[in-house]
Amino acid sequence: MSYLTPFYLILQDMHERPYRALTLCDEPGIPDDSYVLEEWYCPNPLCPCNEVHLKVFARQQKTYTADIRLPLDPQQPIAPILDNDDAMGCIADDTFPVYTAKLFRLIADYLKNNPDDVERLRQHYHQLRAVAADPTHPCYKTVDYWGKHGYRQKTSSGHKRHKRR
Repeated sequence: MSYLTPFYLILQDMHERPYRALTLCDEPGIPDDSYVLEEWYCPNPLCPCNEVHLKVFARQQKTYTADIRLPLDPQQPIAPILDNDDAMGCIADDTFPVYTAKLFRLIADYLKNNPDDVERLRQHYHQLRAVAADPTHPCYKTVDYWGKHGYRQKTSSGHKRHKRR
């Protein structure tokens, strides 16, 4: 078992974080906000999970609103899964907003209709795994630490242990 690790940790230039943001205005039942899709992967090179967790962060609300798991097997159809069963502890009462399901459907539809973005996620998965398997890579120690310890702080911010599925 290992902790999920954010993709941006393997980037040399920390100013170039590869986020996708979805800006919503006047979407029924969802607050107007910019929703950032953070990419988190299992760094264990031996784990066969082959998936990404997209942690959805609402910028103005300053809270995580969803955790979407996306299997990355190119032989399977694009099938995102709302993975909020393990509360991320990001909201005061440890629950997700009531609009999470609606937001998930919008993001799932986007992913299904944009296979190039899913292919980019597959490439990022392989890039992070390559760093995790290469002790000579400049980012190896950071990725290794995150995989073993996660981000330690007093309050949880959406970091959870990854179990093989």
